[in-house]
Amino acid sequence: MRILYYTWFEHSQEDMAETFLFLGHTVIKCQIPFQDYEQDGRFMEQLSGILSESSCDVIFSFNFFPIIAKTAEAVKVKYISWIYDCPHWTLFSPAAKSPYNYFFVFDQLQYLRLECLGFPHMYHFPLAVNTRRLGEVKKGIQKEDNRYQADVSFVGSLYDNNLYDRVCYLPEYVRGYLEGIMQAQLMVYGYNFVSELLEEKIVEQMNQYIKMDLPESYQVSKREMYADMLNGKITSMERISLLNDLSQNFGTILYTGSDPGMVPAAKAGGIVDYCQEMPQVFFRSKINLNITLRSIQSGIPLRALDIMGAGGFLMSNYQPELARQFEEGKELALYGSREELLDKTAYYLSHEKERQEIAHRGFLKVQKLFSYEMRVRKMLELANLEF
Repeated sequence: MRILYYTWFEHSQEDMAETFLFLGHTVIKCQIPFQDYEQDGRFMEQLSGILSESSCDVIFSFNFFPIIAKTAEAVKVKYISWIYDCPHWTLFSPAAKSPYNYFFVFDQLQYLRLECLGFPHMYHFPLAVNTRRLGEVKKGIQKEDNRYQADVSFVGSLYDNNLYDRVCYLPEYVRGYLEGIMQAQLMVYGYNFVSELLEEKIVEQMNQYIKMDLPESYQVSKREMYADMLNGKITSMERISLLNDLSQNFGTILYTGSDPGMVPAAKAGGIVDYCQEMPQVFFRSKINLNITLRSIQSGIPLRALDIMGAGGFLMSNYQPELARQFEEGKELALYGSREELLDKTAYYLSHEKERQEIAHRGFLKVQKLFSYEMRVRKMLELANLEF
């Protein structure tokens, strides 16, 4: 099968392309820029030309692009999109209703919310990890090389440039109400109630001060968009606060492009390369911390799979799908409060053998259930494509 892979330079592009090739398919990569998600005649013409010249059978992309869906429908070619952002606003485009679209959504709650929109082909579909590549990275690690070793490591953004912090002109009553929602949500894991607590009168007042640039044709409410904005701020507050607590009690390295000065007691590790350096961080660190973006309400974050796939010990906030797929205390460690995070960190740092056994069992589970080969085979099967 010949697959046109539209890439936007996402981290997973090499793993996905390699998997298609490993399964015996031909991959034609495409990186044409477009001017607008919905309308770009030149882009559609160029993409149609590549599809024709290369005799492609299907289009694939991580996340969904309405302009690609319109092209796929025009030339009658199936378009597969694997959604790993949550929420993913382009799914509310009218172009998402095309019968040529096949959606694979990693977050189950997002999938359930989208069900009512009547998409013809949509599946709840967790993400994957390339354990073959990660295995090669581990083989190349020299025992005498002490780089990336740490008691606790965190790789990720602190979301210090979130939209909420850029909205500095809300009335005091509205800001106080929103601050109350965020403080309450910070105390709860496993259930997100931000949207539910946004009263209509608050939404109406926010409309006067905040502009959300989505086409009017998108079937999404301002309430949902504001909830996403608040979830970004909650994530920032949570990450900075927890990392400060951890770094004041344990040796902690922070790998981020954000300002490391917000966690002054942590060692600044800078930015690490996804394919080569990041797996070494996960493998060498005693504890790897995952603090899920709060808008991911149920799904297994890619970062969690990356950690376990590299053979690292995962300490994560409670996440419903993560708790269903992996056994707490056997394949990973989950926390549901600040106190539990600190207690479990102290415990596992002092129980090396148990920690290493948990990391190994987590790796075996990921290798068995979340490998790219297995997930992609299933994806193509659900899309009724021969492989």
